[in-house]
Amino acid sequence: MARVRADLERLHQLLQSVLREVEQGIRAETYPEWSGVKENLLQALELVRKLERDQLWDALGKPS
Repeated sequence: MARVRADLERLHQLLQSVLREVEQGIRAETYPEWSGVKENLLQALELVRKLERDQLWDALGKPS
């Protein structure tokens, strides 16, 4: 469970940085730094896929 918690905390950090960048763009009435937004979103998506895959494997590995 510690591994899952660490992954979820990392996901939180990635999404927070995306939101922070977008919020700064809104406040400044400019566009966010898209390269950073895209990179963090891609990393977040990869992490979500990993968490989903791990959850599926955990469910398949548990005896009925």
